[in-house]
Amino acid sequence: MGDLNRQDREARERMAAAERQSERQFSADPARPRRYKLYDKIAARVSVTTMNVIIGATVVLLVLAVVIGIATGNPQ
Repeated sequence: MGDLNRQDREARERMAAAERQSERQFSADPARPRRYKLYDKIAARVSVTTMNVIIGATVVLLVLAVVIGIATGNPQ
Protein backbone atom coordinates (compact mmCIF):
# COMPACT_ATOMS: atom_id res chain seq x y z
CA MET A 1 0.00 0.00 0.00
CA GLY A 2 2.87 2.38 0.80
CA ASP A 3 4.39 1.75 -2.63
CA LEU A 4 1.13 2.73 -4.33
CA ASN A 5 0.92 5.99 -2.37
CA ARG A 6 4.52 6.81 -3.27
CA GLN A 7 3.81 6.22 -6.97
CA ASP A 8 0.71 8.44 -6.79
CA ARG A 9 2.70 11.19 -5.09
CA GLU A 10 5.46 10.97 -7.71
CA ALA A 11 2.92 11.08 -10.53
CA ARG A 12 1.30 14.19 -9.01
CA GLU A 13 4.71 15.85 -8.66
CA ARG A 14 5.52 15.11 -12.32
CA MET A 15 2.15 16.52 -13.39
CA ALA A 16 2.67 19.67 -11.31
CA ALA A 17 6.15 20.14 -12.77
CA ALA A 18 4.81 19.75 -16.30
CA GLU A 19 2.07 22.29 -15.56
CA ARG A 20 4.58 24.82 -14.21
CA GLN A 21 6.76 24.35 -17.29
CA SER A 22 3.73 24.81 -19.54
CA GLU A 23 2.76 28.03 -17.76
CA ARG A 24 6.27 29.40 -18.15
CA GLN A 25 6.39 28.41 -21.80
CA PHE A 26 3.07 29.95 -22.74
CA SER A 27 1.22 32.52 -20.69
CA ALA A 28 -0.18 32.85 -17.21
CA ASP A 29 -3.64 33.15 -18.76
CA PRO A 30 -4.03 30.45 -21.43
CA ALA A 31 -7.68 31.37 -22.05
CA ARG A 32 -6.70 34.58 -23.89
CA PRO A 33 -6.13 34.29 -27.64
CA ARG A 34 -2.63 34.86 -28.91
CA ARG A 35 -3.56 38.09 -30.72
CA TYR A 36 -4.39 39.72 -27.39
CA LYS A 37 -1.09 38.63 -25.90
CA LEU A 38 0.71 40.20 -28.87
CA TYR A 39 -1.32 43.40 -28.57
CA ASP A 40 -0.38 43.68 -24.89
CA LYS A 41 3.25 44.12 -25.97
CA ILE A 42 2.28 46.88 -28.43
CA ALA A 43 -0.15 48.57 -26.05
CA ALA A 44 2.62 49.32 -23.58
CA ARG A 45 4.30 51.59 -26.15
CA VAL A 46 1.58 52.80 -28.54
CA SER A 47 -1.59 54.67 -27.58
CA VAL A 48 -5.05 53.69 -28.78
CA THR A 49 -5.35 56.95 -30.73
CA THR A 50 -2.17 56.18 -32.64
CA MET A 51 -3.40 52.66 -33.41
CA ASN A 52 -6.69 54.11 -34.69
CA VAL A 53 -4.78 56.47 -37.00
CA ILE A 54 -2.63 53.60 -38.30
CA ILE A 55 -5.69 51.40 -38.93
CA GLY A 56 -7.58 54.26 -40.61
CA ALA A 57 -4.65 55.12 -42.87
CA THR A 58 -4.26 51.45 -43.84
CA VAL A 59 -7.95 51.19 -44.76
CA VAL A 60 -7.80 54.40 -46.83
CA LEU A 61 -4.69 53.18 -48.68
CA LEU A 62 -6.30 49.81 -49.35
CA VAL A 63 -9.46 51.40 -50.75
CA LEU A 64 -7.36 53.80 -52.83
CA ALA A 65 -5.32 50.89 -54.25
CA VAL A 66 -8.51 49.02 -55.22
CA VAL A 67 -10.00 52.12 -56.89
CA ILE A 68 -6.80 52.83 -58.82
CA GLY A 69 -6.57 49.17 -59.81
CA ILE A 70 -10.14 49.22 -61.15
CA ALA A 71 -9.66 52.54 -62.96
CA THR A 72 -6.43 51.55 -64.72
CA GLY A 73 -7.18 47.86 -65.23
CA ASN A 74 -7.16 46.20 -68.65
CA PRO A 75 -10.57 44.72 -69.48
CA GLN A 76 -10.27 41.48 -71.40
